[in-house]
Amino acid sequence: MALSTNDQQRIEELAVKLVKHYDFKRPPVQIEKVLSNPPEGLSSVDISDMSLVFGIGEHRYEYRMAMARLLYREICRASADWEQNYPYSNDAAKYFAASFLVPTQWLLKAARRPLITLQQLSEDFQVPEYAIANRLVQMGKRAKEMS
Repeated sequence: MALSTNDQQRIEELAVKLVKHYDFKRPPVQIEKVLSNPPEGLSSVDISDMSLVFGIGEHRYEYRMAMARLLYREICRASADWEQNYPYSNDAAKYFAASFLVPTQWLLKAARRPLITLQQLSEDFQVPEYAIANRLVQMGKRAKEMS
């Protein structure tokens, strides 16, 4: 089931709130720091074995997307202690991962650079190229000549 516009907006707001909470200023978002030192109300997540699961993958940086989805699931699990409940689904977790690791304002700024490519943005944000392309589409932007 696709996420409603309202759910997407709430997830985006959550991502922005976390970026501000950790005072991240530029990519890449330090997801490992968030998981090892989580916001109040969440327990820390042991990520030591995740590299084994995502050691060899189709997409470079896929493990970072997986860690962000894991963080979202933890937030949903603990959301009774938070001010609002968030939708719990794979689509919601994927949307959060992209929103958190590729904040809208950062991507809009980075994508304005002349001759920037999806590959360069992928390296800057340390997410797979498909995540950059999806975020651009979510923002109503085209990947232009980016490939």
